[in-house]
Amino acid sequence: MTALYPLELARLLLSLTMLGYTSWLDLRTREIYDLVWVVFGALGFILAIYDVYTGSLTMLGFVIPVVFSAVLSIILGYFGLFGGADVEAFIALAILNPLPPRRMEPLLGVVSVIYPLSLFSNSALAGASFAVVLLAWNTASVIRGKTLFESHASDTVWRKLVVMFTGRRVRLDSVRGPPFQYPLEIPAEEVGGRRRLVLLPDINDDEAAKVVFHNLEREGVEEVWVSQTLPFLVFITVGYILTLLLGDIALSVLSTLLFG
Repeated sequence: MTALYPLELARLLLSLTMLGYTSWLDLRTREIYDLVWVVFGALGFILAIYDVYTGSLTMLGFVIPVVFSAVLSIILGYFGLFGGADVEAFIALAILNPLPPRRMEPLLGVVSVIYPLSLFSNSALAGASFAVVLLAWNTASVIRGKTLFESHASDTVWRKLVVMFTGRRVRLDSVRGPPFQYPLEIPAEEVGGRRRLVLLPDINDDEAAKVVFHNLEREGVEEVWVSQTLPFLVFITVGYILTLLLGDIALSVLSTLLFG
């Protein structure tokens, strides 16, 4: 890899600073001030205007990736797949990175024609990989001799398998609660005397989650299955780094399957 152009290096450093800082905030508090995205987006816009002025970037080459990223992010946010910070993060990233760095060749050598689409794709893969990490964690617990489902004999095997991908069993007195952890169980008093596993927690109702944890504690439960939520900004950060270093992973695999 040859040295990056100064403006491209500035874009990379601004993007990593923005993502690193907001991921840290999101992990600690789940609260990101909108001003962060405005500041970094404005800096990216200034760089883009300068590139358009010097002829190293066309106006369409800037507008199309930004509009695409904004529309796709807003749609995913509307359907509840993205939070507000995730939408703003992708828009700011598209402003900062409308095109791939010209002097930074990714290892796989493939990126989308619309560069932010590769950021979306790799971020989604990074998020999905967390399920594999959870499965490995839970499998290791079983290997060490821990019984994970002794209180859930009535739940089906497939339901238990899904929970192995989506949650962890932790001591109830160590639960942080919303917005960091949500219950993957229904208290016995709510379902006829036996606790039941939940496949998808309701992350939009923190008060209801707190009530469930309280009711489980009142029933004398010592360990509970929880959804260990990580902010998607962490996966966006990982996805951005993967895109820089590797390129578009999914597109590379698809190209290999189709064209060898």
